[in-house]
Amino acid sequence: MRRFVPILLVLLLAAGAAVAQGFDPLPKLVLHARYVLVTTNSGYDLTDPHMMPDDRRAVLDVQNAIKKWGRYALAYNERDADLILLVRKGRIVATQPGFRVDAGSGTKPTIGADAPTDIGDPRDMLALYNATGGLNASPLWRGTAADGLNPPQMTLVGDLRTAVDKAAKVP
Repeated sequence: MRRFVPILLVLLLAAGAAVAQGFDPLPKLVLHARYVLVTTNSGYDLTDPHMMPDDRRAVLDVQNAIKKWGRYALAYNERDADLILLVRKGRIVATQPGFRVDAGSGTKPTIGADAPTDIGDPRDMLALYNATGGLNASPLWRGTAADGLNPPQMTLVGDLRTAVDKAAKVP
C-alpha cells in the first residue's frame, strides 16, 4: 500500500499541472463548425406534444442566444448540423398529461391516457455533441446551473461561449 502513495501523488500533481496550464478539451471541430442543432431529449420537433413545455421554451431561448452570439448558424435537422446542443430545463419531476388515439391493428381505434413524465436534476443543463456521433456519444462540453437557461442571462450559453473562445486562443 505504501508503494502506491508516491505513484498516486505523482499522478495527482501531473493532473493539477495539466489543469494549471489550461489544456482545453474542446476539439477543433467546435472551432470550425458552422451549424448547430438545438434539441431536447424528446427531439428537435417543437410541435411534439411529448416535449416538456419548459424544454420547448429553453430551445427557443437557446436558439435566440446562438443567433445573438453569431458564431454558429442554426440547423433545423440533424443532417445539416455539425454540432448538437442538448438543452434540459431543471426539474425534479414533471408530467404532461394528455390523450392518445391509436388506430392499432384491430378494427376499433383505442383512446387512452398519455402522461410523459421526466425525472431528473433540478438544475438546467446544456451539452454540446458532435453531430456525427449524435447524442449517443460523449458530450464535447457539458454544463449545469440553477436557472442557467433563463433569459436574459443564459448563464450556460455564456459558459459555453467562454469555453469556445478559450479553445480558439489555444495554438
